[in-house]
Amino acid sequence: MARTTFGRRQIKTSEAAITADNVVRVLSSAYTTHLANRDEIEYLYKYYKGAQPVLERVKEIRPEICNQIIENRANQIVNFRVGYTVGKPIQYVSTVSDDSVSADIAKFNDLMRVAGKASKDKQLVEWMMICGVGYRMAIGNENRKAKTPFEIYSLDPRNTFVIRRNDIAGTPLAGVYYITNENIEGETTEKQTFYIYTNTGEYFVVEGWQSGKVVKRSRYALTGIPIIEYPLNNARLGAFEVVLSLLDALNDLDSNRLDSVSQFVQSLLVGYNCELPEGETANSLRDRGMVFLKSNGENKADLKVISETLNQDQIETLKRDILDAINEIVGMPSQGNGSTGDSSNNGAVILKNGWQGAETRAQDFEMMFREPEQRMLDIVTAICNNLIKGMNLDSDNIDVKFTMRN
Repeated sequence: MARTTFGRRQIKTSEAAITADNVVRVLSSAYTTHLANRDEIEYLYKYYKGAQPVLERVKEIRPEICNQIIENRANQIVNFRVGYTVGKPIQYVSTVSDDSVSADIAKFNDLMRVAGKASKDKQLVEWMMICGVGYRMAIGNENRKAKTPFEIYSLDPRNTFVIRRNDIAGTPLAGVYYITNENIEGETTEKQTFYIYTNTGEYFVVEGWQSGKVVKRSRYALTGIPIIEYPLNNARLGAFEVVLSLLDALNDLDSNRLDSVSQFVQSLLVGYNCELPEGETANSLRDRGMVFLKSNGENKADLKVISETLNQDQIETLKRDILDAINEIVGMPSQGNGSTGDSSNNGAVILKNGWQGAETRAQDFEMMFREPEQRMLDIVTAICNNLIKGMNLDSDNIDVKFTMRN
């Protein structure tokens, strides 16, 4: 069933801090809001994969001809935006003129490459484009013989959320991810296990959420909450979320268009002033492909075919209008207009065929990405400084460099 969604809700609390005394109460309230977000995220994720409302299409007239065509532009939009922004690995560069700092950052880039951060970035940004928000986790590597002293994960936003203080800054108070337990038979139960990292350095494990119970409490030695929230925009809207109705209209148009072709091929046969021979039925006539007519009285018997079809030129114009609107709204370049054989330089091409829209949204993405990425760098550089001899990185001296455009 078609739905309209309006971005993910921020999860906030009026508590000044999350402690052992209030963690279950705060979690219960936060989880209720998260469930509303989770339901929408699940819908958008399925839409991205191709489970779209047109699959539930019903026709009242000639229901046997009911095509369900999915032109999955949502998938195209997400893949383009992901490829355009993080198609090449993000690099870190020095903001100061110091050879020792540059050397440490070069080593830091190598560690990120070994840790597979480029693929983790792709997973993270893909979730951001689908549902408007992504989550990353950065923690120390418990295996001291590992190639990197840290581990980076891209978390599923359906099972992850950040609780913020209800103040002017929206200060993150805790990062939460959870798993849903299963019994021996494999049936899902109502009990979830929550893993909660607070900004005061406390770590809680809570079982259940309505009448939850703290089963573990400890401290962790990290600079900041290891679960970081990456919003795509302030409204936490996915890349294709604002054009859901247009995408549904495109699917309906394609389906109706193919219905028109099918109905033309399977046109209805209408008899005028005639009687069918004894023992004949409409199905038998259809199978044999011929009929002997018998006139009824003075009126001449006749057979005619109803073969009205849609005006394909008008339909193509309507489809192009819908596609142009989708591309303009989401910042997708046009792939069907303009010459591909000109000698324009990059500065000129970026202004043509919608590429300016793609560039504008990429720049907006960079601005939103930098702040949470800086929080991740605070954590990871602190881990590296503690565990790698001779490394003394200050995250304030590191700038995020996107290498997506030539």
